[in-house]
Amino acid sequence: MENTQHLHQQIERATTRLAQLKARDLLNQQRAQSREREAQRKRQMRRRGELGQLVIDAGCQDLANGEIVAALLDYRSTYRDTGSRAEAMARGDAHLAAGAAEGARRPS
Repeated sequence: MENTQHLHQQIERATTRLAQLKARDLLNQQRAQSREREAQRKRQMRRRGELGQLVIDAGCQDLANGEIVAALLDYRSTYRDTGSRAEAMARGDAHLAAGAAEGARRPS
């Protein structure tokens, strides 16, 4: 009888330990998912800031929101092939580089 009771106690401790391990794994999984969501949110916020800065760098900050969106929609419908997109990217990169060089030349 005592041997049976001892076995039941061992089973109970093992079951409790297993439940604790599963709970710890679940918490670790939830923390990892939360960290990933937070990292994704930070990437999105950084990208939004970059896009806003690009509008300013292009000198379009005085345009109405609708005009900016229309220009972007026109671009998407016009520059579908990779050759046109590469050309547009080169023009844009050159404009940004010129703006950066001009900003570096200005005395603070």
